[in-house]
Amino acid sequence: MFIRKAINIAIASSLILVAGTLSQPTHAADTIEQHIQKSIVIAGEAQPKTTLIQRMADENVPGLSIAVLKNGEIIWAKGFGIANSKTKQPVNEHTLFQAGSISKPIGALAALKLVEQGKLTLDENVNKYLRGYQLTGAKLSKETPVTLRQLLTHTAGLSVHGFPGYSTGDNVPSTIDVLDGKGNTAKVEVVLTPGSEWRYSGGGYTVMQLLVEQISGQTFAEFTDANILKPMGMLNSTYAHTLPNDLKKRASAAFDGDGNMHSAVFNDYPEKPAAGLWTTPTDILKYASHMQAIMKGKKNGILKKETVQAMFTKHKNDWGLGPALMDVDGQLAFGHGGKNLGFTNDFKALVNKGDAFVVMSNGDNANTLNNEIMATLSKHYDVAFLEQTVIQPVTLNPQQLDAYKGEYLLLTDIGYNGDFISKISVNDGKVTIQNPGDVMPSRLVPENTSKFISAVSGNEFVFKFEGKKITGLTVAGRFELQKIK
Repeated sequence: MFIRKAINIAIASSLILVAGTLSQPTHAADTIEQHIQKSIVIAGEAQPKTTLIQRMADENVPGLSIAVLKNGEIIWAKGFGIANSKTKQPVNEHTLFQAGSISKPIGALAALKLVEQGKLTLDENVNKYLRGYQLTGAKLSKETPVTLRQLLTHTAGLSVHGFPGYSTGDNVPSTIDVLDGKGNTAKVEVVLTPGSEWRYSGGGYTVMQLLVEQISGQTFAEFTDANILKPMGMLNSTYAHTLPNDLKKRASAAFDGDGNMHSAVFNDYPEKPAAGLWTTPTDILKYASHMQAIMKGKKNGILKKETVQAMFTKHKNDWGLGPALMDVDGQLAFGHGGKNLGFTNDFKALVNKGDAFVVMSNGDNANTLNNEIMATLSKHYDVAFLEQTVIQPVTLNPQQLDAYKGEYLLLTDIGYNGDFISKISVNDGKVTIQNPGDVMPSRLVPENTSKFISAVSGNEFVFKFEGKKITGLTVAGRFELQKIK
């Protein structure tokens, strides 16, 4: 999931628009709906104005939901399109989506709650607390144990990047079975020296899930419902495996990259804090505003201010105890993306000011559109969560372009099952890259002979030369690929 974003990152025009709102200033919503701004533009190329509904049709995104927090208040929330193509259920602000990895920062609050209760610590060996299961691996030692702090910041050196889920109705494994590799993913093991570097791991959050379950004596859903979600007012959210009827009837189906509903309706995820939260954009804003309020001195929050301050302290790769951290015009911000089968989401919030945006979509192909919505919201509300990228292209002749064509093998270890091979092609003078799992290729625009910019993700692709021959490339300053054909 992460690498696909880093390497880049059929619905009819008669999509139904649903006007479910919360205290909505119509002019603001209308402006955003009628004039979606591209998140990445190419200088010199025409940029026609387009509506949100048209962009949903262009990108095969059946439904989405947006919510905006400004100055500590949820000023509007609205749904668009359809939640289920069989029942024709529309999306509104009460429609539930699978949060994907947005489950992680909210789920991390459960472990931090146990830390405050004195039942768990951030910096002790987690094997000390686990029963009937122990973390193992070639890089684990008494001198370098795995800690909760490392689990939450993705610095524990654990394997298993993410989880594919299970078709609805299938038997799902227990938490320990997932960790032991008895489900549909490999065993979670220590493959890097704990604390040595950042390595995104849904497996690490599943270890945290087991800690919460064993220490609390409750399922992860039971503990979070009572201690985290309901106290924050997130009444339309749950980690429960089987949705209560009042939530189930409002749950969106999952759709593939062509806009077709998945046959299983949606997948189930027993890896709860890694990927198992059902929620709405409005409820995510309640989480964001609750954290912001605690930072401003709220006394009766679910956590103490010092705990939340620790949560918002940058560790390796600018990661906090759950959320990703970033700087936005000199202000600290937090957020996370989320990708499950048929769901694509994003949220961003300021830490010390009451502003936040959430976009949740029920399509596999929604990442580009989500970025455009974030860019449009950022410009409209003057909060620079995502600013428009303008690519300054150069013209290369056909002989120069031919040198880039070929297959490129990813050398960076990301836990991908098999070789990750990207194919670069040239068609009508335009360079594109096709990555494993991508619905369609992405355009790469040259700014000079060695540096190209993805027109989808905005990431830099820097090609390596030996004389006039290309031998490989680096993506986003981090991922190394070798040209193999």
